Amino acid sequence: MFGSALLTALLVTLCVIVGVLWSRRPGIASARLVLPRELRGARLVYAEQLFRSTGKTAITARVDRAYRVASGTVVLLELKTRDRNRVFPSDVVELSAQRAAVELQTGEIVAHHAYVAVQRPGNVTQVLHRVRLMAISEVNELAARREAIVSGRMAPRYADSVQVCQRCAFARDCEKVGR
Repeated sequence: MFGSALLTALLVTLCVIVGVLWSRRPGIASARLVLPRELRGARLVYAEQLFRSTGKTAITARVDRAYRVASGTVVLLELKTRDRNRVFPSDVVELSAQRAAVELQTGEIVAHHAYVAVQRPGNVTQVLHRVRLMAISEVNELAARREAIVSGRMAPRYADSVQVCQRCAFARDCEKVGR
């Protein structure tokens, strides 16, 4: 009996040691999110939650983090891991869709700005970027345009940036890239 208890204790200790050593490997970073001043003291109200608006064009979006500030307004925060410390237009579109979905599903007031926390792989520090969000009407127009393109009722436009074309999953089939 004493031997099995000792063996269990040794196994638990070994697992803890392996876990600590594993987490300290180079390239494995345990990031701690440092919130912007506006969100310090705010209450986390949504984390990794899916929202869906109703209407002519439904918008579905998963919210990384949403905080309720003292005024009652909800402020969104998106977590990104990428090699470059920058915000992309797609981040603004994604957060704007989240805003629309949350507001339209819950009736809550969501701020017209949000934050993108960018962390580089292997780095524990994050850089926060405040972004201005699109109006809900713009999000609805963008969703309707996407729906029209997918259904074949509207022709897509080529990207303005060659870099976007180079990273596109459809580059092989694209007439512009093929030329």
